[in-house]
Amino acid sequence: MKVASVRDFKNNATQFLNNPEEVVVTRHGKPIALLTHVQPHSPASTLLELRSILKSSGVTKKEMLQMLKDVRKEVYDR
Repeated sequence: MKVASVRDFKNNATQFLNNPEEVVVTRHGKPIALLTHVQPHSPASTLLELRSILKSSGVTKKEMLQMLKDVRKEVYDR
């Protein structure tokens, strides 16, 4: 796991994004973010892609959450 200051991350973002290693981003020596890669075809990847599609279609966060709730109910209440 790499550690990078905000400035270092900002100046070398492409390098960090192209490296599969996790990066802890720090401000004044304190961690503020963890950059980790999303694995292709993982649940996280699928949800992020779905969110992007729905958002570009004008679907609100509230509507997205309701859709997920409805689907969960349909899947688990069979």
